[in-house]
Amino acid sequence: MELLVDTRERDVSVRATSRSVDGQLDMSFNVRAQDLGTVRDIVAAHLCWWRVDNGTAFRMLTVVNELLTNVLQHTPADAGGCRMASLLLQKVPDGVTAIVRDQDRCPPVYSSPAPLAEEGRGLMLLGALADDTSVSMTPVGKDVWVFMAIPELTEHL
Repeated sequence: MELLVDTRERDVSVRATSRSVDGQLDMSFNVRAQDLGTVRDIVAAHLCWWRVDNGTAFRMLTVVNELLTNVLQHTPADAGGCRMASLLLQKVPDGVTAIVRDQDRCPPVYSSPAPLAEEGRGLMLLGALADDTSVSMTPVGKDVWVFMAIPELTEHL
């Protein structure tokens, strides 16, 4: 988290908070392209700590990265040049959920991109990787929620 809040050598103001309790990670931060790798590392560490299997962890990391990239691409910067978002990651009894809240009041739109287009596939990607998704509009933006079931472990006798 240090990279997200350390501004001594940067000419920008970075705002970030983070809280982690048993089975829950709650982060609010200015989404910047150079920090996405750090966010992925933090999410990956929590998924590992919660003993989420590698396949589910990979899918969740891909989805979280896609959602935060969407914040970069579609959310207008505020007066201070920030694109604030929050990420709530939770381990639930049968899986893992993530909610990305942003300040963009436009709902996501499904599109049919050209075969070689480099954008326009975000919602298709979410649908392919997540077991369930939902979008809720809020007074200041929207929440995008995803759920991924964790495969049951079978005991071998």
